[in-house]
Amino acid sequence: MLRTAHTSLIDRLSENLPSSVLLFVLSFPSAGLSQRLIEGAVINGTSGRPIAGQKVELLSIAQGMKLEHETITGPGGSYKFPAVEMGQSPHLIIRAIYKGVNYNAAIASTQETQAPVRLTVYDVTPEFKNITVSLPVMLMQASANSLFVQQQFFVDNQTNPKKTLLNPAGTFFFDTPPSGVQLVVAVVGLGGIPLPQTPAQKPGGGYAISYPMKPGLNEIHISYRIEYSTSEREFSQRLFYPTGTSRILILPPDLQVVGTGLNAVGRDERTQAAVYQISNLSPQGTLQLKVVGEAPQITDPQESSNDQKSEDAQVKVVRLPNRVFELREFIIGGLGAIFVFILVFALYQRTRTVDVTQKNAQ
Repeated sequence: MLRTAHTSLIDRLSENLPSSVLLFVLSFPSAGLSQRLIEGAVINGTSGRPIAGQKVELLSIAQGMKLEHETITGPGGSYKFPAVEMGQSPHLIIRAIYKGVNYNAAIASTQETQAPVRLTVYDVTPEFKNITVSLPVMLMQASANSLFVQQQFFVDNQTNPKKTLLNPAGTFFFDTPPSGVQLVVAVVGLGGIPLPQTPAQKPGGGYAISYPMKPGLNEIHISYRIEYSTSEREFSQRLFYPTGTSRILILPPDLQVVGTGLNAVGRDERTQAAVYQISNLSPQGTLQLKVVGEAPQITDPQESSNDQKSEDAQVKVVRLPNRVFELREFIIGGLGAIFVFILVFALYQRTRTVDVTQKNAQ
């Protein structure tokens, strides 16, 4: 049975703030306080019309989440809050819960308060029409006979008119090999903030999460570990969607990797990972690979000094024998795997940008 990692702090944040404003909490103290009026309008992005009678909240997060003010929108969808003290780097968000879904607008500078702050919300739909899923990149890190697997999915909501996907049976489905452990699932917020999800088992196998998928790209990260008895690591994962072309990063890079439709495309310069490409992954099909070869055990140097370790420990600091992500250490398991995903995605985006630039130059 897969075990799901939880982090209460991020859980609390995920209920309220999938926003880059959190980054300012860690970096910038308040300075030069001034009084500012904050006003704007709530617009229904599905109909294009303003929403009257909608509750709107002004939240500050400088020292924990705090409700500063709340109000109700007027006939034109407009709202206005009393003047609040603001520094050069305000830590404020506008929030509205519309049809059961949280919508936020971040205020990360005093300049953003000089114009009305528009908050867009959407009607909801349980239908999966015009919803596509891709698996642009995944990372496999071998450690002795184990295999750490980290996957990035995109759920592209192209509903027309725009609506938020909200279905009680789930909004995203996935599966893992039967022997997988330490499952971590997260939706990535606007500022790269991971919002951990608790997957539910699906009838017939697999898992589902019910996070609302808003119009546009929604990014989901999944990680887990698989234990094998030998260094012939056979990987088999059922897919619920046609996912197009995927890139697979393998560490250490000298391992032998075989699979139907798998092509070696070189090595990533920054991570030193071997890069493979696989195409035409079909729905209800299976992604099958074999990763063969000896790999060093990844452990923390201090691990041997601990007499006892909890069998259910979700977070372990490990050291990689290469320049992965320009860091000498990172966390695999628990929330650490999610942050690794963000770095992998940045690397993938850089590679894709280079590819596009080269094509345009031809």
